[in-house]
Amino acid sequence: MPLPDPTDHEPIQGPRLRLRPITPGDLPDLMRWLRDPDVMAFYGLPLTSLAEARGEFLEPSSLPCWRFIIEAEGRAIGEIQYGYWYADVTWSAAIDIFIGEPEARDRGLGTEAIRTVLQYLFETKGVSRVAIDPEPSNHRAIRAYEKAGFRLDGVIRRHMKIDDRWADAAFMTILDEEWPAAKARWRAPDAST
Repeated sequence: MPLPDPTDHEPIQGPRLRLRPITPGDLPDLMRWLRDPDVMAFYGLPLTSLAEARGEFLEPSSLPCWRFIIEAEGRAIGEIQYGYWYADVTWSAAIDIFIGEPEARDRGLGTEAIRTVLQYLFETKGVSRVAIDPEPSNHRAIRAYEKAGFRLDGVIRRHMKIDDRWADAAFMTILDEEWPAAKARWRAPDAST
């Protein structure tokens, strides 16, 4: 099965955000964001060249994955992606996200981007489960994921290696039957971000 182009996708529209496929013109922003200390704390050393960034964001990876720039008010603020952990399994998806622009953090935009992708995955793609795996010390991210409806399944020790250190993962999921309640909280007129 050939791997898909990670940029071959229609934009996904949310209430305040637009998620559009990454283009070559986005690579300088992505490289700058990955040099931000708050992002580096969980993503490791930044990319060092445009060629490396092109390979990371514009070329197919080892599994099916689609990558997007998060736009708020027409301005690029971060990156979000979804994919499948196994090439032939489409019922379970995983997502990853970072907000690169410091002034866009703590405004509910990350939570909205996650909810927008969840809505697409559950309602358009028909997945049964969506997972995310932040480091347990990434409290800001975990709060955003919980607001979006994710629940902690457990901590996976030494889940990944970031540069020269092992990192644990707080494995979190949301199931298709949990999505309607999470969506209702999102859409409620008095709901906070």
